[in-house]
Amino acid sequence: MAHMIDKKSAALLAAALSIIGAGCAAFADRAASWVICSAAVAVCGGLLIRFEKRQDTSGDIALAAVMTALAVVGRLIFAAVPAFKPCAAVIILAGIYLGGERGFTIGALTALISNFYFSQGIWTPFQMMVWGLTGLLAGVLGRYLRNNRVFLALFGILAGAVYSVSLDVCSMLWLGGGFSAERFIGLTAASAYFTVSYMLSNAVFLLVFVRPAARIFDRLRDKYGIGR
Repeated sequence: MAHMIDKKSAALLAAALSIIGAGCAAFADRAASWVICSAAVAVCGGLLIRFEKRQDTSGDIALAAVMTALAVVGRLIFAAVPAFKPCAAVIILAGIYLGGERGFTIGALTALISNFYFSQGIWTPFQMMVWGLTGLLAGVLGRYLRNNRVFLALFGILAGAVYSVSLDVCSMLWLGGGFSAERFIGLTAASAYFTVSYMLSNAVFLLVFVRPAARIFDRLRDKYGIGR
């Protein structure tokens, strides 16, 4: 059995390296972007597979699906308002109350599913990874975020800044020519409005949602054993 698993792992690794190599050859001037994108896909895929193997109850799975739907719908409803959306706040709250692994899954799926409306592209794996890691880190810091509103707001602000800067890096690398400090500064300056909007919207929605979310999740946990 172990021998078969080793063969399977080796085959998957060979396939991944082949895809990365082919991509670097096809997009020679954008090789760095391709490698980072491939790494993002690998991270998201690995953690999603891990989540799939968890022995969760049907209630836990349903709750994770509902939180994903809320994050996606929140992004769609606020589509007309650039960068001011509640989806990151929903992902953070999911991580806090459902744990880091579920937070990662909800964050990654939110980006993937909502981009069927906003359009898929090289940025999708970046968004999946950043929002997924946001949910994961929220789960790790859950006990502190639950009990300190200031810390929660600051976490949301930082998450918004990291998200925006990550997309700036994605855009810069995909334009070709590798990393350039001048272009990076230019892109971050041009997107400053969006960065600030992401930061403020995260803080605002977190402070608005945290109290009702705490009541709902605590009731689900205490009465139905969901989300423990």
